[in-house]
Amino acid sequence: MARKNRIPKTLERKLSDLEDHLYFLKESLAKLLKGDIAYLKTLAVELRVLVCKASGTEGLLWRIIDELHLHDTVHIHLAGNLNRDHPLAKGIQFLFIPVLRAGQGDPRLSPAHYSLKSIIKECEALVISGDGYTHENLIRAVAEQIGSAHEDEGVAPHLIELSGTVISDQAALNSILISVADLVLEVGERILNEAEQRLTFKRKSRPVIDIPNHPVASYIDSHETDFEGTTKSLPPEGTLMFLVNHPHKDWKSNEHGYRFGLLKQGSLSVRTAKHPDKTMEVVVDGLAKNTLVMRKPIPESEQPGVMVGFTWNNGEVVFYLNGVRLDTAKYEVRG
Repeated sequence: MARKNRIPKTLERKLSDLEDHLYFLKESLAKLLKGDIAYLKTLAVELRVLVCKASGTEGLLWRIIDELHLHDTVHIHLAGNLNRDHPLAKGIQFLFIPVLRAGQGDPRLSPAHYSLKSIIKECEALVISGDGYTHENLIRAVAEQIGSAHEDEGVAPHLIELSGTVISDQAALNSILISVADLVLEVGERILNEAEQRLTFKRKSRPVIDIPNHPVASYIDSHETDFEGTTKSLPPEGTLMFLVNHPHKDWKSNEHGYRFGLLKQGSLSVRTAKHPDKTMEVVVDGLAKNTLVMRKPIPESEQPGVMVGFTWNNGEVVFYLNGVRLDTAKYEVRG
């Protein structure tokens, strides 16, 4: 039937649809956090329905917000898009800065209230292979290429690379969509509560969905990926930097040990741990024929967490913690 012949939905009907899709989103989020990576497909599709413009129709959540004249603000730490004019931005191939709730991010980046719609449509979720992708771009790509909305014959290279990138034992792709889903649920629930108070809308009685506080490690093993031409060799020189942190405020100086999980991109994998003797260990595989290990005391710093980094250049690797050069090692380049 042609669109012009369709009967418009009432606001009551659209609110009921919103409630249904939020429930499906919450269910998918819970299953994904419990380790079932198949639910990434349905999570992406529900996000596409709620917050992405498709076939000329805006996301359901935004349409209802506009109709009810409500706000979509969330209180978060937001780094914004990559400044490509900055000298340090030249040559960046991968950049991932998660959107974190107020109090969970770097305190040097003051939290503020932002429009969730603007974040999803205008802010880069990540930079991969030098190209930036907004949250909306990423959600639509996952939903339409590897999601329940459509199983395409092929997959964009950035999705393949992203699905194989692991940060703290979580696929980076999972982490991005999980953080967006969490904020969409917050705004969606607020809208439904407002509708109940202001209108005749009544919510359905449904089973409570338990969302885990600590996600189970869930990423695609390299043996499970069967895309052609997915192997990406490391360049002869490069730099990798990432921040590790823990909710325990004194974790850097106390006598406990902490493991920060796996960071993996392509053939390169890194594991970090803080030991009870207050040293930080960095273990690197995939760069050399042998495993490279650095273990040094953590340099003093007022910044939260520890910035871990290393550079490599034709057989030599240099390790850094908090910007301080701590160790250098020669290695035999993998053939």
